[in-house]
Amino acid sequence: MSMENKVLKSEFSEDWNGYEVIELPIDDIWTSVPIAETVCGKPFYSKVRDDIAREGMHFPIIVVKTTYLKLERAKEKWGKRINDLPFWHNELGKHKKVLWSVWGGSNRLEIARELGYTRIDCAVVPTIAKAVSLQKHMRKPFEDRYYK
Repeated sequence: MSMENKVLKSEFSEDWNGYEVIELPIDDIWTSVPIAETVCGKPFYSKVRDDIAREGMHFPIIVVKTTYLKLERAKEKWGKRINDLPFWHNELGKHKKVLWSVWGGSNRLEIARELGYTRIDCAVVPTIAKAVSLQKHMRKPFEDRYYK
């Protein structure tokens, strides 16, 4: 029994800001931060969900293919601000096993899952630090709508 692929496309399906955009299975991406129900005291998650359901997704989410060791370093740096790390690291060792992690778009990833999508457009960025630095570019067009 094959599950139908339902892809949440972005308006940038090949390239975003000079980074390749690929489609990835939602279940293959680790969410780095908890969802934000509110931002600046105003509803956020529900507003973004309603906008995506109505208009689709503007930007791809930002993902990094990373080792468990790099995720441990990120956890040391950000502590409780990021989610607990996944438990797959024991199989091959911290340096070899890699996974996709989202560092810009955790809410959109969860919204895609909630809306029944199985795949999502992702901009592939080389490092967590670069991904975090690019988040402001994604937020800028939506500052008035979501962040003020």
